[in-house]
Amino acid sequence: MKAGVLRHRIQLLKPTTTRSATGMVKSSHEPVKTIWGQFSHLSAKDVLTAKAAGTDVQARLTIRYQTGIDHTMQVEHGGQRYEIVGKPLADNRTGREYLTLLLKEVS
Repeated sequence: MKAGVLRHRIQLLKPTTTRSATGMVKSSHEPVKTIWGQFSHLSAKDVLTAKAAGTDVQARLTIRYQTGIDHTMQVEHGGQRYEIVGKPLADNRTGREYLTLLLKEVS
């Protein structure tokens, strides 16, 4: 994949739990790293197809291959957060060039 295609700055967030001074447990996501990727919203046809299959996918993100990314993480792009739906999909060629993440907007 050419570097020019990966032109969107993406922040990866991992889930964390902290305990406040009162002992209350708080779950949140903290930044892990900033990467470059190709972010695109799905077409209306793709969204309807995904809903028919039982998933609520709204966007797609393609990044260079790396380990450690799973469905518990979130992605932030343009001030909006997205959940990763399912496991990352590896490329068809070698399986180690890039990953495609299917995303759902966090409300």
